[in-house]
Amino acid sequence: MSRFGSVPMAFGLGVMGWISTTPALALPTVDAEFSETILLTEETQPLPDFLSTIDPNVGLRIPSRFGEGVPLEQVYVYIRNSTSNPDQDAVLQEQIAETFGLRVGATFSTLFADQSLHQVQQLPFVQAAEYRLYESSRPGQAVILALLVTLKPEDAEATVPPPTGILASGNFQDFPTLYQDDRALVKFVLNGGLGVFSDTNPWFGAADGFVAGPYRPTGTVAWGEAYLEPGLAGITQLGESPAYLYGAASYTLSGTLQPDIFRTDNRFYGAVEDLYGGVLLAEPGRPLSFNLSAGRQIFQLNQGFLFSQFSGSANALERGASYSNPRTAYDMTVLANLRWGDFRLQGFFLEPDELPIADSGTQYLGTSLAYHNNQGLEAVLSYITVPQSNRAYLLPNGDRFTRDGLQVINPRLRQSTLFGVPGLWAEGEYAYQFSAQQAMAAQGGSLWLGYTAEEISWRPSLSYRFAGFSGDNPNTATYERFDPLQAGGLSDWLQGISLGKIYPNSNSFSHRITLSAQPSPDLSISLDYYYRFANQLNNLGGNPALANLGSRYIGQEFLLTSRYFLSQNFMLQGVGSVAFPGSAIRQAVSQDTSPWITLQLSLFMFF
Repeated sequence: MSRFGSVPMAFGLGVMGWISTTPALALPTVDAEFSETILLTEETQPLPDFLSTIDPNVGLRIPSRFGEGVPLEQVYVYIRNSTSNPDQDAVLQEQIAETFGLRVGATFSTLFADQSLHQVQQLPFVQAAEYRLYESSRPGQAVILALLVTLKPEDAEATVPPPTGILASGNFQDFPTLYQDDRALVKFVLNGGLGVFSDTNPWFGAADGFVAGPYRPTGTVAWGEAYLEPGLAGITQLGESPAYLYGAASYTLSGTLQPDIFRTDNRFYGAVEDLYGGVLLAEPGRPLSFNLSAGRQIFQLNQGFLFSQFSGSANALERGASYSNPRTAYDMTVLANLRWGDFRLQGFFLEPDELPIADSGTQYLGTSLAYHNNQGLEAVLSYITVPQSNRAYLLPNGDRFTRDGLQVINPRLRQSTLFGVPGLWAEGEYAYQFSAQQAMAAQGGSLWLGYTAEEISWRPSLSYRFAGFSGDNPNTATYERFDPLQAGGLSDWLQGISLGKIYPNSNSFSHRITLSAQPSPDLSISLDYYYRFANQLNNLGGNPALANLGSRYIGQEFLLTSRYFLSQNFMLQGVGSVAFPGSAIRQAVSQDTSPWITLQLSLFMFF
């Protein structure tokens, strides 16, 4: 499925992936203190009629598949028809949360959420329940989950809902659920997208300086892309034990019609996308859970600063659909998650799905300890090492050393409702890199501050981020150029859909200002401004045309993004961008440069 941007691709559109690959949440598990789920009753929210579809969350509602693999920022339990006894409400709410079990800090999984919801619906005092996903009010990929529950009347008889799905009912209207009961869920996967794309003055009108192949696009280039991903996913409980087996398999077909800015030929390509299995150990009412999975699946660490779910697989050359970025699964991903209350310990092993012609044989091994309290505080410390890689770092004297032996220490901190002000938030992330092969001291980091006016119509939001990634000083024996690893994501760490193609997150500083609004419950609009400049004039390891900079000024870019959800199964997305080359780019080529203009319109399907 399509992903929202991946370096070096300009932009990827669509659903996040069929199932979360870091599901550290347990199906029926919430700790006894119940500290991670916000309970909403008539004391904190206006209570609608119990048959109403009114939701206390006023954010932009998104399809569940759209949030696949995205970090959960908050989880709400909302009872639509409270009892007259507050103590009884609290007991029922805690039981609902324990049964549902999704926790902040993990990544959202449709498969787990659907089966957990089914378990909530079978509670004897629940008449109806649904969950809804919303985009976070802050930039970047994060979602908020609201669980909406209607209680049965006190005199209602307890009933056990029958199995559902096409195999149980014989009704195709149950699609995509094939079969579901209190112990198992099997679902079809069917996601896809199609789009039209246009670039004017690609490569800033200087393709001769930046493109190595014979094709040098000029003027305006327009083309179409499409993809389709069918598959299956399922989960089942093992007897009466607190163990669950789950897995997914899907196959992606993608194509590019007419020349894009990379090649002149039409391309059609098909390959396995997801293929993995896992086991989850969780017991209702216990704060401890364990999750182990392995195979082809997506992965993201925090907000994609080092590892984005959009960068696990290359989308270029014969694979086609380079802008749609339909493939993201790592060739091999092994994930182990241990959860205790508000804490999560994660271990991961990754092998990216690189193009055969550019396969570096890179492997990543890491661990991460995280704390999330569902009140807006997030604290994470990660350690990553590279046990194997053929990718080389270039030194000014002509020597080189490979990436294997690289080690990274990566702390992260975020606080919402900063200083007690609703809508005010801040976050920071840092990475220090060193190597077992060579004296190396590279670092990168960011500080991000923002405010959303939650009580104002359209929910306007303003944020500012400063980010810096060190470059290599040629006058020192220590190598200092930052390695961005698997960073990406249009709304996270692809810093400009045009500038990001030419200049990655190395030897770079940037200012980012974001303005966003929600004109309607189904529509969001955001405008990003990037100003980028270099740390060092020595830029070995970047684009060959920019190996030695004549100026530190890289360029500026304005990016307008609009998303309109036609329904919970279809989304229309439009993107417009204009990038202006700085003197570093203008001086690197022997021809005039022009602003790079990108226009994109895509329709996406989620089932």
